[in-house]
Amino acid sequence: MANLQVNQRLRSGRTYIRIAATPKSPETRALLAQFKKGVRAIEKKWRARVAANKKRQARAKRRR
Repeated sequence: MANLQVNQRLRSGRTYIRIAATPKSPETRALLAQFKKGVRAIEKKWRARVAANKKRQARAKRRR
């Protein structure tokens, strides 16, 4: 059984999550890789949403 350690902290409006797993078995590494991939996908969507909002605000400002 793998020992998972999750450390989450909130600083200046951002959430930082650190996950460590022992032992470093192939199964544990695969789970961590899958988790990181999911986090990257969420981050990509979040950044796209922020950029779209910024563009929308700029368009609205130009129309005024």
